Amino acid sequence: MKPPLIVVCTHHKTGSVWMANIFRALKRHEKLHLHSKAQAELPPNTDIFLQDHSKVDLKALQSRFAGRGVRAVHVIRDPRDVIISGCFYHVKTVEKWANNPKKEYGGKSYRQAISALGSDHEKLLFEMDHAGGKTIREMVGWDYNQKDVCFEARYEELIVDRELKLFKPMMEFLGYEGERLETALKFVRELSLFGGAAGSDPADHIRSGEGRQWVNVFTPELKAAFKQRFPDALQRLGYEAGTEW
Repeated sequence: MKPPLIVVCTHHKTGSVWMANIFRALKRHEKLHLHSKAQAELPPNTDIFLQDHSKVDLKALQSRFAGRGVRAVHVIRDPRDVIISGCFYHVKTVEKWANNPKKEYGGKSYRQAISALGSDHEKLLFEMDHAGGKTIREMVGWDYNQKDVCFEARYEELIVDRELKLFKPMMEFLGYEGERLETALKFVRELSLFGGAAGSDPADHIRSGEGRQWVNVFTPELKAAFKQRFPDALQRLGYEAGTEW
């Protein structure tokens, strides 16, 4: 039987390039069909579906691919680090969407608008109110009650998973076993941040791959601003147990 359709769901600044590199390597090795555009355009012969904004309808995919099944992985990241990573990435990004002039930014592009702000404090607030805030709302809005079809993972845990205690069960969940599993884990080792691979997340794409950056960046003022905008996001995503942090 044909292996299940693999769906890789990430969000902006939650390891999208890293995950894409791993699964693109598997695609090349196994000569698979990979799709990275909208679900509505998904060809029937797709083997791997990459969705870097987690815009997927897993129930619809299960119905469409009922004959072979669907297995997904969904990666989230601490919302505070999403803000930091996004902020310092967007001041230098060459991505097209961030370099197109927009009326909402007074004719400036996103990159120009955030870069023009006078302090890191202002830039971080801008990120909270725009791209980073959108990502946080998308993470909170995800349906986490799909454990039969979706493996939930956290960026912070994956980037330190040198012994593959998370990656191994994740790849097994996606349908890898035996020799295919060993090959998949080899690519994980070669292309992961903990493996030191330059290609896992290029230097021009991330500021730092470390977790808990917010501890050294968030001032009391930024903390208050974050809590005002996203009062229960950390609790709902499991990054804080209580309201005090």
